[in-house]
Amino acid sequence: MKRLELLDYGRFFAAIMVVLFHYTFNGILNGKIESIQHIDSLINFTKYGYLGVEFFFMISGFVIFKSSKHRTPAQFAVSRAVRLYPSYWFAVLFTSIVAFYFGGELMAVSPAQVLVNLTLLQNYLGVGHVDGVYWSLVYELKFYALVFFLLFLGLQKQLNLLFMLWPVLMLAAFIMGYDYLPYLGGYFYYFSAGALFAILQSNKTLKSILSIIISFVLCVLYSTSKASLKAESTGVYFSEYIVGLIITCFFVFFIIQNTQKAQLLNLPFSKTLGALTYPVYLIHAHFGYMFISKYATEENKVFIYFLTISIVLSVSFFMHRIIEIKLFNVWKKLFMSTLYEVIYKAQELSSGVLVIYNKLQKTK
Repeated sequence: MKRLELLDYGRFFAAIMVVLFHYTFNGILNGKIESIQHIDSLINFTKYGYLGVEFFFMISGFVIFKSSKHRTPAQFAVSRAVRLYPSYWFAVLFTSIVAFYFGGELMAVSPAQVLVNLTLLQNYLGVGHVDGVYWSLVYELKFYALVFFLLFLGLQKQLNLLFMLWPVLMLAAFIMGYDYLPYLGGYFYYFSAGALFAILQSNKTLKSILSIIISFVLCVLYSTSKASLKAESTGVYFSEYIVGLIITCFFVFFIIQNTQKAQLLNLPFSKTLGALTYPVYLIHAHFGYMFISKYATEENKVFIYFLTISIVLSVSFFMHRIIEIKLFNVWKKLFMSTLYEVIYKAQELSSGVLVIYNKLQKTK
């Protein structure tokens, strides 16, 4: 898949939105940053930075859908594992070490918690996240699992149709009050929207456009209602109109991204900025909370904010260059010899069972 440089800028922008939300607003609000107070004029903007996660989910839907179109189930699983786990493992260990020295009672982690977190299955095992931002990776895994399941069933050629029908099914679930069911509501509206924009690149039909419109409406309804709940739980005002406008901007970004001119753009540092996004997201939150809380005062907090972000970017650059690039072949071999082999054999077994079943049916 050709690298889309505007999309890399979008990734990095979403990461900065989330970083500023955590450092200037959320960390102080939830008591994880204790040494400083909000900058009121700043948080009027940065308090909406949590919506960067929704933008991430749209980007993920777009990228994962495109990458799945020409891969077998085993190839898809390996590509996702190589992308997801190595940097995540480093981030878990990095954050845990910092928490050991600076976490105190509020952000302390236990060895057992660290080990479980390394599997990325802590949410299913009743164990807390080493870093709170890992909650979004649970949704990523769920989306990967959905795409993998469709590929495993041999439905690769039907992906366009299935993803165009997905928003219709979610709309029906929303109307009938079943949107709490898996894959039928919440953040999956955004994964769906991203995938549909990927479809629109080569399949501009009335069906795909109507599906995008349904996804847009569901995304706006979900995020504006969530803003109301957020206001109630935090005591901080969140404008539903501003939230709706931001979500609209996300969709406009993808409309522009799908134009030929945007896809041919050559933007400075786009590859590096896009590559830094995932490491930045993984390590910024709890490390930042602990570092800012320890060293920031009302007098130096702007400097500490810049210093913290600089450290996060530096560590992220190290993660990208060493963990993701230098050790790429190590991770590829690891997952090819384990995950790939398991899935390949499972496919062979399922194909064999299907052949036997068909023969039995013919003898009846």
